[in-house]
Amino acid sequence: MPEPSRLDELMREGEEALDGGDFESALSIFETVLREDPEHWGAALDRIEALHLLWRTKEALRSIQKLRPPEDEEDDPDRAELEGRIREAAGDFHEADLLFALASRLDPDQFPPPPRTTADDFRFILDEVLASLPEAIRAAVNEVPVLIEAKPSRAMAERAPHITPEVLGLFVGTPVGDKLRGPSGYGDVVLLFQRNLERAGIDRDEVAREIRVTLLHEYGHYLGFDEDGLDELGLG
Repeated sequence: MPEPSRLDELMREGEEALDGGDFESALSIFETVLREDPEHWGAALDRIEALHLLWRTKEALRSIQKLRPPEDEEDDPDRAELEGRIREAAGDFHEADLLFALASRLDPDQFPPPPRTTADDFRFILDEVLASLPEAIRAAVNEVPVLIEAKPSRAMAERAPHITPEVLGLFVGTPVGDKLRGPSGYGDVVLLFQRNLERAGIDRDEVAREIRVTLLHEYGHYLGFDEDGLDELGLG
C-alpha cells in the first residue's frame, strides 16, 4: 500500500486542478491515484466528476454505475448525487430527480432537495429579476433576449468549449465592443439553464438570487467585460 502522504498530496493536486477548470490534468492525477490504490473512493468519484465536466457523459455514467452498492446496502449520498448530475447531462431528468431525492434522504444537510419549478413559474421568477436589474443591464436585455433551456448541451459546448454541464448561463454572440470587427455568425442571446439554476439554490429566493447574478455576469460579457473586469465589478 502506498504511503498515505503521497496519495494525499496527489489528491490535493487533483482537486486543485478540478476546482481550477483543468479537468484533463485532474483526470490524469485521479487515475494515477487509482493505479496506486484501486479502492480509493474519493479518487474514484473525483475521476468521474472530471469525466462529467469534460462532457464524457457516457463514460462517466458507466463508471458511476459500477460504484453502485448491492441492493441490500445503503448508497453513498455523494455517489448518488453525482450520478444524478450525470443522468441530468444525458437528458434523463426523471432518473436524475430520483437520485437527487435519494442523496437528500441520505444527507439532507449536504444535499437539500432542489426547488423545482414549472416553466411558467421559472419565467415569472425571471421576469421579477429582470425588473430589478440596473438600468444599463435592462437596456442590454432589450437588445439581447433571454432564453431558458433545461440544460446546456454537448452541441453548445462545441461552440463554447469553456462551458461544462453545470454552467448556469451563457452569452452567445458578439460583445458590443467587437461588433465593428464583424459579427460572430450567431444572433446575440443570453441562455439560462433552468435545472442548474434550481440546483444552485435551496428555495425560490435563492434561485432568484442565482438568476440575478448569472444575468449580471452574462450581460457583462455582452457589454465587453472579460472575467477580470467582471470580478472587479463584483459580477464574477
